[in-house]
Amino acid sequence: MSRTEEDKKGWDEYRLSLLVEKSKSDDHFEKYITIIASGALGLTITFIDKISPLENAICIWIISIGWFLMTTTLFINLLSHYIASKNNSKAVQDIDDEKDYDEIVSGINKRNKKMDRLNIASIYTLAIGLCCILIYTSINAYNGKKKQNSAESETVYKTESCSKQTKSKRENDTITNVKFK
Repeated sequence: MSRTEEDKKGWDEYRLSLLVEKSKSDDHFEKYITIIASGALGLTITFIDKISPLENAICIWIISIGWFLMTTTLFINLLSHYIASKNNSKAVQDIDDEKDYDEIVSGINKRNKKMDRLNIASIYTLAIGLCCILIYTSINAYNGKKKQNSAESETVYKTESCSKQTKSKRENDTITNVKFK
């Protein structure tokens, strides 16, 4: 069954609206990746500065991996912006060169596969980096609490021990010999 001109026009309008929505979705995707990765970097720096300084921290290699992956995510995102711009320029050039429609679409699809790989890589680096950061903060929050409880217990023990020793000496000293001249 062949389509009427009205059907074709309707499908073209629908297709165009889908492409506009895809473009918005891609923009949001890259924006949120950047916000999450840079926010995670900032929060971990604050965590290390205020809650668990590096000199008291354990498993520092985990946060190093997390930071590397967050930075890699930001780099991949920046690279994908650059490549998307180049891809758009190439598609416009293909149209200006009056290439065949199928050849233009084939080129666009081929270039979009590269962009999809970059986007998937940024999702993986973000996810693994966030896991590393969460593991590091959990370990060091627990370790910091454990050290704090240990230090408090030691202080209480020393205080109680000293007061018992002082108290026992006073209780045992029932007669004090004081010499008068």
